[in-house]
Amino acid sequence: MSFLDIAMVSTLVVAFAILVSPPVRRNTRWAATVTPLASIIGSGFLVSVPLMASAIGVWAIAAVVALTGLAYLVGGAIRYNIRYAEPLLEGAKPGHVIKSIETVSQIVLIGAYFISVSYYLVLLAAFGMKLLGYTDPNLGKVVASVIVAAICLVGAVRGLHGVEKAETFTVSANLAAIAALLVSLLVFGLALPSDYSWTAALDEQHTFDWDTLRFLMGLLIIVQGFETTRFMGDLYDADTRISAMRRAQISSSLVYLIFFILAVPLYPMFTSGTDVAAFIGVVGHVSPWLPFVVAGGAIASQFSAAVADSIGGSGLISETTHRHVNARHAYVLIGAVSLLVIWATDVVSLVALASRAFALFYAMQCMVAVAVARERGDRGRAALFGTLAAVAFAVALLGIPAGG
Repeated sequence: MSFLDIAMVSTLVVAFAILVSPPVRRNTRWAATVTPLASIIGSGFLVSVPLMASAIGVWAIAAVVALTGLAYLVGGAIRYNIRYAEPLLEGAKPGHVIKSIETVSQIVLIGAYFISVSYYLVLLAAFGMKLLGYTDPNLGKVVASVIVAAICLVGAVRGLHGVEKAETFTVSANLAAIAALLVSLLVFGLALPSDYSWTAALDEQHTFDWDTLRFLMGLLIIVQGFETTRFMGDLYDADTRISAMRRAQISSSLVYLIFFILAVPLYPMFTSGTDVAAFIGVVGHVSPWLPFVVAGGAIASQFSAAVADSIGGSGLISETTHRHVNARHAYVLIGAVSLLVIWATDVVSLVALASRAFALFYAMQCMVAVAVARERGDRGRAALFGTLAAVAFAVALLGIPAGG
C-alpha cells in the first residue's frame, strides 16, 4: 500500500472509531450537532464538485462560499424562529398571522420531503451504479423505486423507527469517509503526479451568465439540512438547538471550502457532460480504493437521510391533517409521490427541483421571522429577513438544472 492509502485507511478507521465511541455518542452537544451536520454534508457533498467544476471551473470555490453564506443567513432566520416564534406559536389561536404562515411552511415542507426522499434514493442508486460500472439511468430509477417501495412498505406495516436506530452508524460512516477523502486529497495534492496541476483549471474558459446564476440557484440543496434542528424541540431546548445549528453550519461550510480547494487538480476531469456521480469515478485516479470508501459512506448517508425524511414527512402529514391521515398511511402517500417524482424527472433535474422545494420552505420560514420581528418591533431584522425571503423565493422560481 502507498502512503496515501495508509493515510486514507487510518483516517477512516480512527474517525469511525471516535464517532461511534460511547463518550462521543453520549455527548449532548455532539448529538444535537451531528443531525444537521450530517444532513448538510449528506445532501449533496459529492454531487457539488462535478456539477459546479464542470460549469464554472475554479469559480466553484467562490460559488460554494456564496451558497454556504446564504444558507447561514437563512439559518439565522430559523434560529430566530426557534428563539422567538416557537413560544408565540404555542399559545397562538387558529387564524393568527404567524401561525398561519407557519402552517403553510409546514405544508411546503411536506412537499419538499416528498422530493427529498426521491432525491436521496436516486443519488444512492447513482453512486451504487457508478461504482459497479453501470450507466443506464433507467436501471438507477428501478433501484431507487425498489428502495422507496421497501422503505414505505416497512413504514406502513411496522414503522421505521427501528431502522432509524442505525442512523448513528450510517452517519458516522459517512463522516469518517469524508474525513478519509479530505486526507487523501491533501496527500495527493502535496505530491501531485506529473499529469496533474494546481493551475490547469485556471486555463479553462467558462461563461458566467444569467443561466449560470440560475443553475447555481438550483444547487441550494447541497447546503440543505440545517433546518432539522427546528423540529428537534422534543429532544433539546432552544439554546441547544440554536448553538447546534450554528456549529453544524460553520463546520460544514469549512468542510465544503476545504473540499473544493483540495479538489482543484481534478477540476479538468469534469466536463459539461459530467453526471452527478462522476466524483466516484474521478477519485479513482487518486487511489483505486477511494471510490469504494467514498461510495460506501455516501450510500449509507443517502439511505439514512431518506429514512429520516420519510419519518419526518409522515409525522408532518399526520400533524397537519389533525390525525385524519395517520403516520403509517402517510408512508403510502410518500411512496406514491416519490415514485412519481423519480420517473418524471432525471437525476440532474431532481437536484434543481429539490433545491427549489426547500428554497420555498426557507422563504416561508423567513416570512415567519419577518412577522415575529415586526411584532417585536425589530425593524432591522424584519428588513433582513424580508430580503432573505425575497432571495429564497427567487431561488424557488428561477433555479434550473445543469444545461438549463
